[in-house]
Amino acid sequence: MTSLIPRNRLEVGQSSLIDQEAKPGASSVCIIIPSTCELRRFEGLRRAIDSILGQEEVAVRVLVVVNGQRVDPDCFRRLQSRQDIEVRYESEGSSVKAIGIGRDLVREPFFGFLDDDDEYLPGALANRIAPMLRDASIDFVASNGLRCNEQGIDEPFLTDTASIESAPLEELTRANWLASCGGLFRTASVVPGDFDPSVRYFEWTYLAYLLACTRRMGFVDQATFRIHSTPGSLSKSLAYQTAETCVLQKVLELKLPKPVRALVKAKLSAAHHDAAELAYAQGEQGTAWRHHLRSLLLPGGLRYLAFSRHLMIKP
Repeated sequence: MTSLIPRNRLEVGQSSLIDQEAKPGASSVCIIIPSTCELRRFEGLRRAIDSILGQEEVAVRVLVVVNGQRVDPDCFRRLQSRQDIEVRYESEGSSVKAIGIGRDLVREPFFGFLDDDDEYLPGALANRIAPMLRDASIDFVASNGLRCNEQGIDEPFLTDTASIESAPLEELTRANWLASCGGLFRTASVVPGDFDPSVRYFEWTYLAYLLACTRRMGFVDQATFRIHSTPGSLSKSLAYQTAETCVLQKVLELKLPKPVRALVKAKLSAAHHDAAELAYAQGEQGTAWRHHLRSLLLPGGLRYLAFSRHLMIKP
């Protein structure tokens, strides 16, 4: 592995796109794919790349940021040998860091992201870019899509979309409308500093709050992507649930309107309660108490007061 994978922080893959200028034109887009380039994910990665290269009416550059030490050498060589994509490597295994590296390398007027197990649907980029070409004041666009469940059935990513564009912050307190593969960003407006490397979970939720507070958004209520379910989700883990409380606390540092701030605090209370329940189930009494007490101190937290009785008894 050592002889095949570059050890410096950033290594350029063998691609004909390297050191060339981006394709000219207002509709040029860079799509960044963070990937561990593992054998078990390689078919999904190829599907993701093909779904980008198949986009019409938009000049697109595909940038794959391979990261970490789980890289399959043969898969990595196959990526590097392609003439239609650009490949970079980062030795640290971090999707968040890979996202930041990719953003630093954007030279097109617009950019977006795609996870290596997801895909764009036909017309995705043309539909997203259209509002920003019509209106230069729009800084980014979010879009709807599909989520393919473990049974292989497509379900809408968002079902209640009527108020997303008119009240994006309020809608965020109900559900995150910015999927990792669902956005398109104006390069001059959404800058590298917007991608906070300290936010390692719920990074797209935090970015959505940040941009909704400070930029102008557009929303495309069309299915432009498909998210594929991946086994081993962290969403039910205590670490993941605790990370949600940290992100919501960070959101409260933003300049939120008072009504939205109250909604975020209530959401934070619920997240602390969920973390308390998970910790209790895992026998971590101290952690459960800490989250429980924090839930009580936030707006709406008194509805969780009865949970105190459970904590009096060890699981």
